[in-house]
Amino acid sequence: MKAVTVTHTAEDGTLIDGTSKGDGTNVILKAHGWRWFPSLSTWGIRNSRDRAPKRHIITATADALRAAGFDVDIDIDPTARPTALVEADRAARQAARVDALAAKAERRSTQADQAWNAEERAVDALPPGGEPIKIGHHSEGRHRRAIDKAHNATRKAIDATDAAKNAQQRADAAAVTTRARYSPETVANRISTLEAEQRAEQRRLDGHERTLFIHHGFGTPRRPPPLQAHSASRSSPAWQSAPTRSPTGSRSAPSRSQTAPPPITDPTPSP
Repeated sequence: MKAVTVTHTAEDGTLIDGTSKGDGTNVILKAHGWRWFPSLSTWGIRNSRDRAPKRHIITATADALRAAGFDVDIDIDPTARPTALVEADRAARQAARVDALAAKAERRSTQADQAWNAEERAVDALPPGGEPIKIGHHSEGRHRRAIDKAHNATRKAIDATDAAKNAQQRADAAAVTTRARYSPETVANRISTLEAEQRAEQRRLDGHERTLFIHHGFGTPRRPPPLQAHSASRSSPAWQSAPTRSPTGSRSAPSRSQTAPPPITDPTPSP
C-alpha cells in the first residue's frame, strides 16, 4: 500500500507528498480541486499560503485516496505567521515572478526572430518569379515540398511572435501588479476599507440597529407618507361613472346621459 502525506503550513500552504506519475492520484486530486505546481514538482491547493487550512477539501481528498487503496497521513499546522513576514514573503515571490516572466519574454522574442529568419530562408528557396508547379515534371515533388516548407515556416514564425507578445504582456502585468499593490494610494485605500469594516463590526457587536427615515434633531423615526390607492375618481373625470348592475345581475354599460360631459355654459350674462 503506497503512502502519501498531506501537509499544511502557513509558509508553504497545503501540499501533498508521495505521489508519482501514473499512480492514479492525479485523477482524484483534480476532482477535488488540487493543482499541479511545476515550480514545486508537487500537487497543492491554490491560494492556501497564509490561509486557514481548507479542512473540507483535505478530508474529502484523504477519504477518496484511502478508498483507492492509499495510506494517507495528514499533518496540519494552523499557526499563522506575522503580517510583516507574510508581506515580505509575498513581495519576494512577486519579484521573482516578474523576473521569471521577463526572462521568458526575452526567450520568446529570440525564438520569434529565429523563426522569421528561417521563414525568410524557406521563401528564398522557392523558384523565383512565382514559377508555377510543373505537373508531371521531375521537379514537381521538390517544388511542392519547398512550398510546404515555406508555409510551415511562416506559420511557426507567426506563432512564435504571438507567444512573445503574450509573454511580454504577462511580464508587464506582473510588474504593474507589484507596483500597484504597494503604492501609497492603494495602501491608504486598503486601510480605509479595513477601518470601515472594523467600525461596522463593532457597531454590530454593540447591538446597533440601523433605522431609516430618522428626523435629524429630534431622534424620532420619520415615517414616509402612506401610499394612497388609485381610485376611479382620481383616474377618470367626476362626471363619468362606473358600469352598473341590473337587478338580474348582468353588467350594463353606463348610459349616454351618465357618460356625457356636462354642458358648457357661457359665463357672460345675457343682455
